[in-house]
Order: sequence, then C-alpha cells, then structure tokens
Amino acid sequence: MLPHTDTSPNVLAKSGNRTGFFFLDFDDGMLEDWHSLANRKSSGKELQEYGVKALLVAAYSLIIVVSLFGNTLVFHVVAKNKRTQSSTSLFILNLAVADIFITVLNTPFTLVRFVHSTWVFGRTMCHISRFVQYCSLHVSTLTLTAIALDRRQVSPYMHHKVVW
Repeated sequence: MLPHTDTSPNVLAKSGNRTGFFFLDFDDGMLEDWHSLANRKSSGKELQEYGVKALLVAAYSLIIVVSLFGNTLVFHVVAKNKRTQSSTSLFILNLAVADIFITVLNTPFTLVRFVHSTWVFGRTMCHISRFVQYCSLHVSTLTLTAIALDRRQVSPYMHHKVVW
C-alpha cells in the first residue's frame, strides 16, 4: 500500500513543492492580479452597458424617424387624395394619428427612462405619457375592430358582384 501524502495547498505551500496541480500561492502579487481581474470585469460590464445603451438609442431613433415619416406620409396621402376618402381610409388615418401620438409623446420618454434607469421628467409628464400610451393603445385596438366590422358588412355585397 502506498503511503498517503497530503496535497492540500497549505501543505504544498509549506513544503515548497510547486509542481502540484492545485498549488495556490496567495502572495501579494497574486492578490493584486485577482483585484485587477475583478476591476477589469466591472469595467467590461460598464462598456457592455454603454454598448447596450448606444444600441437602444440607435434603435429607438430609427423607430421614431421611420414612424414619423411613414405615419405622416399616410396622413398626407389620405387627407389630400379624394379617391382614398372612404370609411376604411378614415380608420387608417385614425391609426396613423394614434401612432404619431405614441411616437411623439411616449417613445422618446421611454428611451430616456431606459437609458437613465429612472424617470427624470417629473410626475406630471409621467401621467401624461402613460395616459397617451393607454389611449393610443385603445384607439388602435378599437380602430382595428371597427375596420374588421366594416369589412364584414361590406363583404357579403362583394360576393354578389363576383361573376364566376
């Protein structure tokens, strides 16, 4: 039988044997290395948070620009073109206006809240932003329901006009 040898780090450190796999030399240099590694991880986290915030700002900015452009274009086309003034077109115009309200009165404030991790605009603007968000959500939902009901009423008359 082989004699038992203790290979714990304390025994290896006491014996001076530095060839062991589990040898840990906790001198000041190693502790400084651990501290610099810990600091490097925290600065890496800060860089990661900065990258996420930059990505959020870029994405939200693109969404705001595209939404404003698209919904303003829809509003302009429906309002100026006499051929598109039907009940469905007015419903679509209503959706565009609701989206413009969300884009202007909610999206920028949400972006700032995400970037700063807190609400910085005061209590009144918090209530206004939340109110606009809920109103626009309900307007959009009810408008889509009205479009569906309008199409359902028009649909039976459309089938009689189709000749096979």
